[in-house]
Amino acid sequence: MENAYKRKKEPELNKQLILDAATEIGAAGDWHDVTFQAIADRTGLSKGGIIHHFKNKDELLDELMRRSLAGLTEWMKVFNEEIGSGDKAYGYLKFVIDKGNDQSYQQLMRLVIKALLASPQYRKWWEDWYVENIMPPDGTEPNIHGLIMLLVADGIWYSEGFGFSVVNDETKQRILKYLKR
Repeated sequence: MENAYKRKKEPELNKQLILDAATEIGAAGDWHDVTFQAIADRTGLSKGGIIHHFKNKDELLDELMRRSLAGLTEWMKVFNEEIGSGDKAYGYLKFVIDKGNDQSYQQLMRLVIKALLASPQYRKWWEDWYVENIMPPDGTEPNIHGLIMLLVADGIWYSEGFGFSVVNDETKQRILKYLKR
């Protein structure tokens, strides 16, 4: 069978194509559904072309997780600058509520949640990311109000990531208004 794909000398584009396909496959199915064959089928690249960029599945999944966390970091940074809040807990809650309808965010969250369930290594990466980006900068625990906001944000985040959220947009906005100081 002839592969219709003609190799292009655009390695970064091909790498991004592979990562995008892996994200879509992982978010739609199971973390273990991300295989070189599934990516090849989706992209038209050969498995050898994929191996050229990622020597094995672990290397690919590590890169997906690194990019996912970097993307979340950028989103959080931009979002906190927009709202001008020094309160990370409130910023995180507002971020989760406001990004909830963004398709790329939802896809990324589904992938990250599945990765966290599949790997102790990724849970450690997430913990480190969370401490650095969400918790108070001085290393202390947030005050009780901040802790409640973090727990609410995480609850919304996880329920939407698993696809069983029962909180509509209007209710989320009411929660945000209620918890805002």
